[in-house]
Amino acid sequence: MREVEVKVLDIDRAVVESALAGMGAKLEPEQRLTAVFFDFPDGRLRAGGQLLRLRLEGDRAMLTHKGRVREEGAKVREETEVEVGDFEGCRRLLSALGLVETAYVDKFRTSYQLGTAAIAIDRHVGELSFIPELLEIEAGSVEEIRSVAGRLGFSPDQLRPWGLPQVVAHYRGRGQSGTAFPSR
Repeated sequence: MREVEVKVLDIDRAVVESALAGMGAKLEPEQRLTAVFFDFPDGRLRAGGQLLRLRLEGDRAMLTHKGRVREEGAKVREETEVEVGDFEGCRRLLSALGLVETAYVDKFRTSYQLGTAAIAIDRHVGELSFIPELLEIEAGSVEEIRSVAGRLGFSPDQLRPWGLPQVVAHYRGRGQSGTAFPSR
């Protein structure tokens, strides 16, 4: 599957949620997401621009591989995701195969569906709680993302084709307290 997404930083949650309600977006219950990232000891996945993530989404465990990012006005890359039956069992299996845990992320996500676009408001907790709430827009194309963002009142220059490491670096660079991308 092809992932196309952007992040919007420094949002006013109440304004965004009001706009989404006015557009008829379907609200989903807030979920806690806990993710563990893996790589080989030599860091070959990261060096190749890839990532492997095991994430607990409520009571569902998802294993995801993401390929190299191609920036086309958004973060664009191939993504393969499968549901696994046992988060901790899969975690042990990946370790037994020689992968090491490289990062741990804990956040709460409020999700909306607007047509074919998925919109999420993320609130990080734990080591990344210094990151203010942010918006993620995922859709089938850059044009659709720009359209949704525009309807929410965001200009194209506010759309960031970033992953979490870039978001962490951004806020650390602005003097926000907190650690580097949390690693294990």
